[in-house]
Amino acid sequence: MAEPIVFIGDSITELWGFHRAGTFEAYDLVPRGGSGQTARWITMRFTRDIAETGARGVHLLCGVNDIGRNEGVFVPVEEICRTLAGMLDAARGLGVKAWIGSLTPVDGIPWNPEVRDAPAMIAAVNAWLRDHAHEHGATFIDYHAVLATETGGLRPEYGTDGLHLSPAGYAAIEPLMLRALGRIPEGPSAPSLSVKGAPANTTRSVRARLIGVAAAAAALLAAIAALVLELR
Repeated sequence: MAEPIVFIGDSITELWGFHRAGTFEAYDLVPRGGSGQTARWITMRFTRDIAETGARGVHLLCGVNDIGRNEGVFVPVEEICRTLAGMLDAARGLGVKAWIGSLTPVDGIPWNPEVRDAPAMIAAVNAWLRDHAHEHGATFIDYHAVLATETGGLRPEYGTDGLHLSPAGYAAIEPLMLRALGRIPEGPSAPSLSVKGAPANTTRSVRARLIGVAAAAAALLAAIAALVLELR
């Protein structure tokens, strides 16, 4: 049986555990999300959550509430990154394997419309995580690439309010998450979680392959017909 992995974060993690409870149960994942919590708040319970759940792995996903100024002050990107790095260092010190998810895309902060640079700040945090997470013993998982529009917002079919994910949004990133965590195999042989929840780019790829096969079949039939006419 796989050792449990605790998912620590804010409302994105909390709702993930709620909407996709079956996935968490099936793969020994423990949700510990706290709605509205900033990364700084989460540091206060980070090691306790690991200890209480007996987890030997931790998945961290937070930071958007810092950008949303939930503590009433502006928090620069550099400070958010330092806070996240501190938790990753704490996990390494405990001998616990760590994964950190990219901040998910937003169109804006629903509860604080005065924050107008949220997409740019999210891009900056994610760039830092992509380049430096491994230095703190963690594996970076890029959910943003699956969920974002070309302009950096959340794809409508994957969200509920421009920031929080819908069940379809969580289903879209779960194959990426489960492969990164080693819960399902890497590569094309990995099982599909659900057709409905598959990422749109996967659906388009399958459709394109089917169209290609149909076109090739039509061309082959035409060639056979032409050959038969010549033989007559």
